[in-house]
Amino acid sequence: MLTSYCVDSPELSWAEDGAPHSSQFDDVYFDKESGLEETRFVFIQHNRLIERWKQMDNTAFVIAETGFGTGLNFLCTWQAFVEQAPSDKQLHFISVEKYPLTKAMLAQALRMWPSLQAFSKPLIDAYPEVCHGLHRVELENGRIQLTLWFGEAEAGFAALDADVDAWFLDGFAPSKNPDMWSDSLFHHIRRLSHEGTTCSTFTAAGIVRRGLQQAGFEVKKVKGFGIKRDMTVGVLNQNDQPLTQRMSPGQPWFNLRQNTPAKVSHVLVVGAGLAGANTAYELARQGIKVTVWDKGDHIACGASGNPQGMLYPKLASQDTPVNRFYLAAYLYATRLYAKLDDQGKFWDQCGLIQIPKNPKETERFQVLLNKKLYPDTILQASTDKPGSLFLPLSGWLVLTTLCETLLAHDNITVCLNTELASLTPIEQGGSTVGWTARAHNQDSAFSHVVLCTANDTQQIEAAPDTPAYPIRGQVSFIDTEQAKASCEAVKASVDTIDFDKVLCEFGYVSPSIDQLLHFGSTYDLNDTDDQVREEGHKRNLAILESLLELPEQTFSPQDCGGRVSFRCAVPDYTPIVGPVQSDTEYRDAYAMLSKNAKWQSDKLAEPIKQLYLNIGHGSRGLISTPLSASFIASLILGTPSSLEQDISHKLHPSRFVIRELKRAQASK
Repeated sequence: MLTSYCVDSPELSWAEDGAPHSSQFDDVYFDKESGLEETRFVFIQHNRLIERWKQMDNTAFVIAETGFGTGLNFLCTWQAFVEQAPSDKQLHFISVEKYPLTKAMLAQALRMWPSLQAFSKPLIDAYPEVCHGLHRVELENGRIQLTLWFGEAEAGFAALDADVDAWFLDGFAPSKNPDMWSDSLFHHIRRLSHEGTTCSTFTAAGIVRRGLQQAGFEVKKVKGFGIKRDMTVGVLNQNDQPLTQRMSPGQPWFNLRQNTPAKVSHVLVVGAGLAGANTAYELARQGIKVTVWDKGDHIACGASGNPQGMLYPKLASQDTPVNRFYLAAYLYATRLYAKLDDQGKFWDQCGLIQIPKNPKETERFQVLLNKKLYPDTILQASTDKPGSLFLPLSGWLVLTTLCETLLAHDNITVCLNTELASLTPIEQGGSTVGWTARAHNQDSAFSHVVLCTANDTQQIEAAPDTPAYPIRGQVSFIDTEQAKASCEAVKASVDTIDFDKVLCEFGYVSPSIDQLLHFGSTYDLNDTDDQVREEGHKRNLAILESLLELPEQTFSPQDCGGRVSFRCAVPDYTPIVGPVQSDTEYRDAYAMLSKNAKWQSDKLAEPIKQLYLNIGHGSRGLISTPLSASFIASLILGTPSSLEQDISHKLHPSRFVIRELKRAQASK
């Protein structure tokens, strides 16, 4: 079990010429005189990349690397790809790094290569927080996708769901870093490779050649770069397992892939809220034509239409797949929002203070800080409110402007007042190859459909039954001048209203926008009333007064405005994201789980049929929807997943029927 999301950065010394040197491994990252030429010779030339790119049929080419270091191999590959590959193709570059450089270290190291500045600067700008886990970075408007794992290489490749075309086996010399070259690492290299996958490495060390041979690669030594006598190249000329078995061995009920991905021509996204807008955007910026249908008369007319939303990840004090999901999603979302709104028009990264609700939570916060589970750049003690937590990356957004910005992409067509009436599969050769969607008594054909329909999902016949349910939420707002007048009436400081960070406790309040304070929210189970109620204002005002440390009844509900919407929640507090498959077929195919919960199989109950769900984000949609959308896009395009495998299992729409079967075994 992981004890901390903090990752050690390397101990570096810098040579007179500016080249970084690793103290841990007593080795250089690159040779200043010939670093670029060596990268191009060892990895680009000996994987025959330019030749293969010009002949590629697939949407994307996937490269995986052991040892990101300064990113030099990535930058050289990125440069070669945009210069040599067809303009409609995509590069996915995956790399692992146990000791990731900080952004400042990276910038200093890459100053040595002015010829790569057009590539190094965007990389430095987009470089993720140094935090354990999987990080997805989009560059070149989505054409270049960089996936970084910060942590042990073996754990990174074990977590990966991808089909790799070429391997860059880099990192420090095996004699200085033998622990990385484990049998398990080579096992995962094999799992993630297909027939024709190539590899190259600067070393000719026996530990590397033997590991590759045992993994099934045909390996040979060739002349090395410059004065180096030998290097190693290899190719996998066998394919004994299909992709679907390699990605989810023994657990086919969590399958996400097709052995031969369906052609993506035109995707229908149903729903124009946070989930739908993010899904459409992720597909559109990767060159896919998207149509968005929404039954409302404006974008974000449901729960995503609240006037002001805040990023509140509720980070846990222990490591679980769900907590890793929300951590990764939180970091991904903050990078996306900063990129979408670099002028600060609808995104304010002002930080968030999480105030403990009771003494028990105060104690939990202190344990969380003492354990140093998270880097200080993500979580630290609040200096404004002792005993509280401060999340410097958090802030608030104008939700409708965010959704409108996401949906303004040229590849997206938005159709409002358009309610999905039915979905009918298009069959060819016994397989589903697309869907006919009906609205306004007219049919339209799509290659793929993504349902981002929240609480309306249960009304769609093609969708599965899920345990998702609505929770009523009423938010309130008050004019800031009225709020200050109310403070004066109780002899409280009016400066109380002019706070500059989001405050959270039992509820939240955000810094004022357009002279209004927005706060709340109620959490009303089994309540379908869509009207704003005075009783809800009273509860929200009690939250506001507690957050601002004001006397009770400082404010009057008569001074409040509000809005009611219905969150789409899930009993296990985790979104439902992934392919739709038949619960009936699952129950029949995997009935053995009701007798033995540890039973394994390679039998696929049903192939993927181009229908996906992205719902159940509850009150944390601003955090979870961007990364969930990236994940959905990777499934549709057949590209590397932006989620760890364990996390994707926790989000899988079929997890409920599998749990049902396993619980039946436990009750016997």
